[in-house]
Amino acid sequence: MGLFGAQPKQEPVPTTTFEEEPFDEIPSLPKANNNTIIAQGITFTGVIRGEGNVQIEGRLEGEIDLRGGVTIAPSGTVQGPIAADAVRVAGNVEGSITARDHLCLERTGAIHGDVATASLIVENGRLDGSSTMLASAEPPRHETDISVQDLQFGPDFELEERDT
Repeated sequence: MGLFGAQPKQEPVPTTTFEEEPFDEIPSLPKANNNTIIAQGITFTGVIRGEGNVQIEGRLEGEIDLRGGVTIAPSGTVQGPIAADAVRVAGNVEGSITARDHLCLERTGAIHGDVATASLIVENGRLDGSSTMLASAEPPRHETDISVQDLQFGPDFELEERDT
């Protein structure tokens, strides 16, 4: 038979086996900061809802409902209700504020609406509305919470037992 009509021989190709190395643990991605900034010169219209911190340096026309903190910078303006754990106002708010933990009204801030909070700090800002104090999330500590063993006295002090 001729050269051109013959079929070439197929030789088996040796296969190499690879062993997979087990990973101890796949590294996780870094946790994202839950911080949102509405920059100066930006107007946002809508509802901000979720967890994290929001800083308003521009203008917000809408509602804020957060598990976290809200900061209104001196250049910031909010038109609408705010509900958050902590609120700091250095700008202008036209709407009601519910701060579950605390509310700080700075000297450059103005609130035109009612506020409800567990702790209110006013640094000479303007509040046009009523304020309602909410029950604190953490109960106040009473003298009965302190045991006699926790008290420290001089080295020669002896505690006398009293009959009650």
